[in-house]
Amino acid sequence: MTNNPTTCPVVELKDITVNYGFYRAIDSVSFNLLPGMALGLIGANGAGKTTSIRAILGMLKIRKGQVTLFGESRCTSKTFHRIGFAPEEATPPEYLNAREYLTFLSKLKKQDISEMKRQVEDFLTWFDLDPNKPVRKYSKGMRRRLVLAQAFVGRPELIILDEPLNGLDPLMIQKLRTKLVEYRQKGASIIYSSHILSELETTCSDVVMMHKGKVVLRESIPNLIQKYGSVEKAFSSNVGGN
Repeated sequence: MTNNPTTCPVVELKDITVNYGFYRAIDSVSFNLLPGMALGLIGANGAGKTTSIRAILGMLKIRKGQVTLFGESRCTSKTFHRIGFAPEEATPPEYLNAREYLTFLSKLKKQDISEMKRQVEDFLTWFDLDPNKPVRKYSKGMRRRLVLAQAFVGRPELIILDEPLNGLDPLMIQKLRTKLVEYRQKGASIIYSSHILSELETTCSDVVMMHKGKVVLRESIPNLIQKYGSVEKAFSSNVGGN
């Protein structure tokens, strides 16, 4: 894919290397995300997808390389307010209910009070969340929906979703897809890590394929489908059997 040199990337990784002790989790990883782009991160377990996301968010020490977010050299309080993140494994405080939790996050994003209240109620309805039930009484699916809702608080410019479909029913998967399209149309950018490769064809514009801590393929979805027939076939051709 040819990037417009005049467009500043929302996210850029340059030769990122991260170690966990003596284990090299990612090795010289480079890719970028332009405004309005939805980038799918794919790879087998242990390929380095979640580590790459954590490196972007400043959640771990980078051994080598550089990450920039909105032109900043690291994740700062300024960039924090422009990002929404739904990690693969997360449990909101169990003593809070959904309304309290989303309101707390909205305050961290320093939203206008009237807009905050309206948005929280919209998300409670849209994600079909019981606003008064404490999180400790939520099912796995309800907890997952709440974690996803947190990623949209504050109308972020960058939304990062790590395996967002785990625990979701088919109807909510369709609704999430619609929500992501809506946010992209408003100019938001998305990083979407998933094992469900077919979903990336409808949700993402580009793919970064990782294997054993390295990027093995970076391509737009249309070009990838034209060359291989599907994301799944591209994955099999570049990673399968290796």
